[in-house]
Order: sequence, then structure tokens, then C-alpha cells
Amino acid sequence: MQEILHLSSRHCISAASLSTWREGQSGIAAELADFLAAWYSSTPTMRLHTSGSTGEPSALEVSREAMRASARLSCEFFGLGATSSALLCLPLRYIAGQMMVVRALVSGLQLHLQEPAGQLPPALPQLDFAPLVPFQAARTLAQPNGRKILSRIRTLLLGGGFVNYSLEEALQEHPGRVFASYGMTETLSHIALRELNGPRRSPFFTPLPGISVSLSPEGTLCLTAPHLGIEYLCTRDVAELQPDGRFRILGRLDAVINSGGIKIQAEDIERHIQAAAGVECLALPLPHPELGQCVALLWEGEQSQESSLLQAIRSLPRYHRPQHMQHTRLPRTASGKPARAQALRLLNIDKLLPPML
Repeated sequence: MQEILHLSSRHCISAASLSTWREGQSGIAAELADFLAAWYSSTPTMRLHTSGSTGEPSALEVSREAMRASARLSCEFFGLGATSSALLCLPLRYIAGQMMVVRALVSGLQLHLQEPAGQLPPALPQLDFAPLVPFQAARTLAQPNGRKILSRIRTLLLGGGFVNYSLEEALQEHPGRVFASYGMTETLSHIALRELNGPRRSPFFTPLPGISVSLSPEGTLCLTAPHLGIEYLCTRDVAELQPDGRFRILGRLDAVINSGGIKIQAEDIERHIQAAAGVECLALPLPHPELGQCVALLWEGEQSQESSLLQAIRSLPRYHRPQHMQHTRLPRTASGKPARAQALRLLNIDKLLPPML
């Protein structure tokens, strides 16, 4: 059966009509045209690019059939079909946006294009499904009528970054279902989901059908997904695994700070500060002459929040407390995720100030 992309009930794009449709397109529509041209090409694989949130971006080759299998699994779980409508407001350079297109191709759902931005527009139509990064959801909620805007989405999927405590709490009033996703470019988008609101709210991710998980000797999550072409993939994500296969991500192995022999998970500090002070931050390793490493903190927000930030820091265990702080705008990837590797390059030791604990 020929794959056809339906755009907001106004256009139907197939391989035959692509060259005509792409003329004069710009922005996300031009990105869509480029992706479809690659999708309909004669090469057996697609080249995908990682986002670079924890390191330098890299490229990998994957089969179209594996991408279709991932898309079918998502559409079945969320009940998406030819009568469904979905939003595409993520960059098409990365897997999250690309897989939204593939879901539209395999299920026939109607895809609404919206230029990627930090927040959703006030004139958002009623939609059955929308994937967002947490940053977009938080910025939308901060707008006047932000809750009303998000309420037009029946099922909201958050991925590509940590969903902090304040955002999760704010989404409890969402009238539809809200999920957090776990996945990466190598897994062709999400392979596990957890509900963020409603009676099935949980801190644990549940793998989708066909996904098997285990822990490596280092405590990182390992995956097996034959339908996605994954025989055995060990991630850099430190996890807690339940007997029934559900899991909770504790942080990145790359984000462990070894201070005087005490291993500190940077994300634990960030979650604590976000929940206690409502401050966005990144905890990073800083060289220390005696301890080897200590914690440095980059934070963004209003200067008036500094007293709350210091109070939150004082309630941390001793070795978890940042030795230095730096107020700055946190770097983010094109998809809105905090860019930890880039943040390390922002550390300016000459300008770092002790938190005076």
C-alpha cells in the first residue's frame, strides 16, 4: 500500500506528488519535504542524527522498516488512526519530529504543522495527540490561557528531557492523559512510557510490548527490541529496575560527580533544587585540588530566586552542596533539551561565586 501523508485535511502527499508540493515551502514545511525526499529515496536505510544533549551529535543508519515498526507500536498504544489529528512542532532534524511523520505515514492520521518554538500558539486547534519537549509544555503553561491551550490536546506526550516536579504537578489538572516517554535516537523514539497524571500516575516507566530491559554491571539500563533491530543495547542511563520490568531512571552515568570518593548523581541535585526552589539548573563536575571533583551549579532565573536557591542547597547532604554557582542562561539543544556537554564549556572559574554555606 502506498504511504500517504495527510496534512490537516488540506493536503495529501505521496511520493508521486512530493516534488510538486515542496515548491515554495519554507520553515518546517521545507524540513518535512526534505525528510520525505529521503524517506522515498531508493537507499535501504535512513541517516539519523543524535541531538547532542550529553555529547557531540553523531549519525547512525537505520532501516525504514524498523522506523515503521516503532511508529505502528506507538499508534496502537495511543489509538491513533485515520480519523486522528496530531501536532508536529518539533525540529525534523531529530528523531522525535521524524517519527511523528512516520506515524502519520503508517496510520494515515492528519498532521498539523506548527513552526517549532518555545511555546504553543494561542490558536491551537483541537488535537488528539501532540509530542512536546518539557520546555515547550512549561513555557506554554506560563502564558495567559496556557492551560486552556494545552487542554485542546487529548493526549500529551513529553519526551527528550527530564520532567521536573513543578511541571508534573502543574499537569495534574490536564483534562486528558499525559505521558512521559523514555527513548533516544538509537531506539527510534520512545520504547517505554509512564503516566504523569490521573489514577495511573507512576514514577516508573513501563516498556512497550516487545521491549525487554535489564541492568548492566554498572547499573545502567540495557534494552532488547528485535522488531527495532536492537539485539542488545546498553545505555548510559543509571536505572532502578522492578521485578515486573518497570524501571525508573536515576540519572546519566556521564553525570556522576566523584567528590572525595563519594559518587553524586547530578540529576539528584537538579531535581531537589527544582522541587524546593523552582529554579532550573545543571549540576556539573568542577576540578578540586583535594576532592578530585566538586559540584558546580549553573542556574537560570530571576536574581530574586537566589535566596530560595541557597536555602535549597543548604538542605542537601554536605558533599552534594555546590562549591560554586554561576548565574547564566542554560544552553539547550535545538529540540529544547538542556545541553550538558555545552554547559561544561560555559563554566567560568574566574566568575564562579561560592554559595556561602
